[in-house]
Amino acid sequence: MRKGYAVILAGYVGWGLFPLFWALLTHVPAHEVLLHRMLWSVPVLLLLVLSSERRRRQVGAAFGSWRELKWLALSSLVICLNWGIYIWAVANQRVVEASMGYFLTPLLNVMAGVFVFHEKLSRTNVVAILFAAAGVAYYVFTTAAIPWIGLAVGISFAGYGLLRKQMATNAVPGLLVEILLLLPFTLGFIIWLHFSGQATFMNFDLNTDLLLILGGPVTILPLAFFTAGTRMLPMTTVGILFYVTPSLQFFCGIILLGEAFTFDKLVGFAGIWIGLAIFSYGLLAARNSRPAAVT
Repeated sequence: MRKGYAVILAGYVGWGLFPLFWALLTHVPAHEVLLHRMLWSVPVLLLLVLSSERRRRQVGAAFGSWRELKWLALSSLVICLNWGIYIWAVANQRVVEASMGYFLTPLLNVMAGVFVFHEKLSRTNVVAILFAAAGVAYYVFTTAAIPWIGLAVGISFAGYGLLRKQMATNAVPGLLVEILLLLPFTLGFIIWLHFSGQATFMNFDLNTDLLLILGGPVTILPLAFFTAGTRMLPMTTVGILFYVTPSLQFFCGIILLGEAFTFDKLVGFAGIWIGLAIFSYGLLAARNSRPAAVT
């Protein structure tokens, strides 16, 4: 169990420190950072897949199923959108707002369960969602701006999870297939940037080139820790520990990247945090109320 906590926290902390890495590439256009993030994820994913017979079989099965490929093609666009928005948010000093999206993700997942899978909401979840909605509403009315980055990050991430729920392919082999499906477009765009004289890669300095290449491992390794950790811990624990990620991103934005955080924003976030606390309490209460297994 302790190993499971260490493994999954390594993944969550890795995701939580994303702003600090992408902030090193703010001098590169966000779309080019995204392209290289996708390109250099391929070799890392290939190593992870080739090291496991089960993952190799899943990749083969995915390419052999038209239905699976259709779902993966759609999810590849959604995760590409999520990655791109987040990179843009870091480049434009909107890390705090982007962290809102990941705070909202568990509640958005609950709402997706209601509207897509016709699941019933518990009273606890209703109260949690109302507090979060009130927090977002307060944020909108007091700052006179819709937090579109936070909403786009949260909806795209929750939407990606919803799409992946329709598939048999697991996280790592599935992501490899998704990236491979987009690879011709990725390479084509990178080549076009190069020949049109707009590319930063190989035209700025060696540090930038290395950072763009490292974007692949930085993206994939936390995912590998996360998928390993989910096999060792109850899903309730996995879900609650996820809040480590947006919390770290939030504090990175304020403390290390110096983003402004007004009192009105604090009140808006407080509504979301209260909703998450109620939601987490409901999860733990439901888990503790389950009858013990008979041995």
